[in-house]
Amino acid sequence: MHDANEADALYRLWRELATFPAGDAEAALRHLMQWIAREIDADNVLWIGGVRVLHGGAAKKDPFLGWRLRARRTLRPDPAAYRKQLDAYYQREHYGKLTPTYYDRSHLAHDEAHVGLDSRATISTTGRFRVHRIRDRDFLDFAAFRRTLHYRLYYRDSGIVDRFLVGFPIEPDRESFFMVDRIQKPGGPRRRLFSRAEAGLAGAAIRGTPELQRRLFLGCGLLVGDKLLSPIESQVLRGLLSAQTEKEIALALSQRPATLHKYVTALYARFGVKSRAALMALWLEGFPALPARPPSV
Repeated sequence: MHDANEADALYRLWRELATFPAGDAEAALRHLMQWIAREIDADNVLWIGGVRVLHGGAAKKDPFLGWRLRARRTLRPDPAAYRKQLDAYYQREHYGKLTPTYYDRSHLAHDEAHVGLDSRATISTTGRFRVHRIRDRDFLDFAAFRRTLHYRLYYRDSGIVDRFLVGFPIEPDRESFFMVDRIQKPGGPRRRLFSRAEAGLAGAAIRGTPELQRRLFLGCGLLVGDKLLSPIESQVLRGLLSAQTEKEIALALSQRPATLHKYVTALYARFGVKSRAALMALWLEGFPALPARPPSV
């Protein structure tokens, strides 16, 4: 449960998020991340859009249980060592070019260095909202986790001294994953571990944003497939969700009007709509009302 001050802070946050235009989910996400970092003294907050691409027996044999981490946003730049691992593995195996044999070959050449006990523990509980600190005994064996190569590559070498993870189901095969970190800087003051109350407060803040989570997936193209929109498609989409005309969008993106219209037509087909009004309706329809009180975690 949250005290009155925390409840008021959560509700103010949700009201602030409600003022962001429906088509500007990225800005709303950043506002949410900034709030979490400020309220619980976190050094970084990460959001990942996950998609389940394998099912049944194929998923059971897959190191990530059939899930791929498609979209990724961070509040602050990743530590250099962490970035190195992302570039060496995740950029290719999770965000790379999709081919007919992509999912079959994706992990065959890789060992457990890149598939951590933390990731597997989080993914194994998809389908329900959850908040887990990496040291929670009901989450994983932290003593064993600290002895793994994954922990050295992704935690120790990057100075990450503590993390908690939040899972938010969007659809059966779509989930938002948040990771919140405390990072020890060389020569800096010793960073303490996250308390259960801090993780609970951040989890409650995230749990109260179902419409934002769905719009993030819509904006990435991940509710209508498992392939991300290209950078130019994302820019055109943002223009279509604003008050700009097609001619103004073309001018802003240095595109010929005819070329811009081809992008627009392709986006309509991608989202299964035939007009701009119908496209915008996808961002406005079907969202639950703002909760009347902060949810418990």
